[in-house]
Amino acid sequence: MDVFSEAYLEEVIENQGKLFEYAEEHCPGIDVADFIEAYMKSRTRALIDEGQAYVSTMDAESLFNYFLENDKYEPKHGKVAKGFAPNWIGQFYALFQWLYKMTSKEVVKLLPVEFMFEGYPGLHDLDLQVAVCKVGEQCGLGTQK
Repeated sequence: MDVFSEAYLEEVIENQGKLFEYAEEHCPGIDVADFIEAYMKSRTRALIDEGQAYVSTMDAESLFNYFLENDKYEPKHGKVAKGFAPNWIGQFYALFQWLYKMTSKEVVKLLPVEFMFEGYPGLHDLDLQVAVCKVGEQCGLGTQK
């Protein structure tokens, strides 16, 4: 798979982290894991995978509203995540997707959201790229620079 331009990389990483954090902060009681999984499998995220500039450069609030409207996602109540974990998972998934040239759907299938929440305590203190590469190697995807 071709991935979006490196010119968008930092913005996509930052905004996806902020998106997952925004969902938790602005929808009290939201099942964050469900939101993250639905988003990673969505048409909205696929547009970012393809490098669509309009969606790739949206801020968290705009992206949240775009996802709700265009993918018809309805937030579910459930297990709430506290702290920085949703933001970190968003950043991790975005960088992983870009480095390993996978679709976001493939990433969330390979690394389920619950696995990411379980791995967060041991990985989040590492540099983000180091954490992504460590997990990628453990998945047999090889070493990335």
